[in-house]
Amino acid sequence: MLKHSPIFSGAIVLDMGKGINIIHINCDPSFADDKSLPRDSYLVSYGDNDEEKFDVVQGLRSDIFDHYWDKYRDVRRMDWTQGTVNPKSWGYNVPEKKKRK
Repeated sequence: MLKHSPIFSGAIVLDMGKGINIIHINCDPSFADDKSLPRDSYLVSYGDNDEEKFDVVQGLRSDIFDHYWDKYRDVRRMDWTQGTVNPKSWGYNVPEKKKRK
C-alpha cells in the first residue's frame, strides 16, 4: 500500500516501501533543476509504451533502478538532480509553538 505525505513544496511524495520516494511523477525534465530537492534525488528516464517519461525520485540508486526495472523493464537514464537540501531535513516542517497562558 502506498503512503501519501504532503511536503513543503506542495507536491505529494509516494513512499513505495522499497526505500524510495517518488517526488514528481511523469514530469518535465526541468523539475530536476529545482534547488529545493534533496541531494540524493534522481531524474529517472524510462519508457512506457514507446514514450519517454520522467520522474524525480529520492533514494538509493540501486533501489530506484530495481523499482523501475520491475515495473517498466525500460530504464533509460538516471541523472542527479540539482537539489542541495540535506535529505534528513528535506520536507521537515517546523512544529508550531504553543501559546503560553
